[in-house]
Amino acid sequence: MAVKAAIFVVLLAAFLPILYDAFQIVPMLWQNAPGRLASINTFKSYELKFADKARSCEDGLLIESKGIAILSCDPGREKWNTVMGVSLPGPISGAEIYAYDYKDSDAPDSDSLKRFEILGYEPGSDLHTLGMEYHEETSTLFVANHRSSGPVIEMFKLDFAALTARHFRTIRHPLLHGPNSLALINDHELLVTNDHHFLALENPMLAKMETYLNLPLGTVVHVDFSPILKDPTSAVNAKVAARFAFPNGIEILNATTVAVASTVKRAVYLYELVRPGPGNDTSSSSSPALKYKSTIRFPFMVDNIQAASDGSLFAAGHPYPFTLEKFSHTRHLCNSPADLAAADPEARAYCETASSASWVSKWTEAGGVEHLYAGSEYPTSCTAAFDAGRNVGIVTGLYAKGILVWRE
Repeated sequence: MAVKAAIFVVLLAAFLPILYDAFQIVPMLWQNAPGRLASINTFKSYELKFADKARSCEDGLLIESKGIAILSCDPGREKWNTVMGVSLPGPISGAEIYAYDYKDSDAPDSDSLKRFEILGYEPGSDLHTLGMEYHEETSTLFVANHRSSGPVIEMFKLDFAALTARHFRTIRHPLLHGPNSLALINDHELLVTNDHHFLALENPMLAKMETYLNLPLGTVVHVDFSPILKDPTSAVNAKVAARFAFPNGIEILNATTVAVASTVKRAVYLYELVRPGPGNDTSSSSSPALKYKSTIRFPFMVDNIQAASDGSLFAAGHPYPFTLEKFSHTRHLCNSPADLAAADPEARAYCETASSASWVSKWTEAGGVEHLYAGSEYPTSCTAAFDAGRNVGIVTGLYAKGILVWRE
């Protein structure tokens, strides 16, 4: 009996901090519920662009040397979303990769948004994009791809003059079971988040429990892909660097600092990137480790994060997860005129007014967290990126039509 009591005490002590943290989401849900969410808009000027050309753009990267944003947009997410647990029958559109030239605010949309032609991609393989990363010196774009045959990371050579994206490698590893966001350390190393251990398509109930109980089962994985650069049949080297509750966006702020967004904890964690070597506790490993430094709290569920050249960190995410869930599971209906015409009156009425709020904030070490936008005019924000030199920012939406562009 004493042994059972001791085991119970140990388990209770282990889970109490997790359960306490999980219950902290309740005040956020109350404050951010539809009808109570505070409206915030500090943008000097902004516009919604390309609503008729691109939708469901999960990630956006700014190539400041060119004044060009790379967008990954997947309308097929309405029927195939492994993170949200959406899997519907029938043909599913593939993702597209776009270049948006944001330098000239007066340029017509037809001139500023161009689609990359994807070349050399494996015949019969689908493309469903999540996070991206770009190595400018080698013109290499890395894209997390949730194929129906299994998740991978694709590598493309971009040619901005010809507007082509030529596929040349695929990164696979058992530890990359649900790659979400990518951070490039150098030309042969990545940090990759797997947002869940239990995937929503395979174990929907366990995935929900993992999310709302704040269970630290997601991972950040260090990947050394140098072997496949020499031989595409080689295996990459991968190792878990840290475990999190719902790790999502990841960004390398400088040579030693890594930021990781935990969606369910509504926070971004800052870590020191510790390289193997004498004098630290990773000397027995060939992979770097993450050493905790500090926490940045936000009043919403953080999705992706992006660093600007002035040192500020931009975070975008979702104020109220329940409207996001319903919004995500109805996009296939609301965006299909034929299906909507055949739907019942209740569904048609929902589609006429449906939205899911967005929230965008920035953090600086000197000023802390500053809230830039909260509202439903542009829904489902997942990435915010800012060109500090040109004072131009973009927001992409997980299930939004087009993107939001703001200028300071």
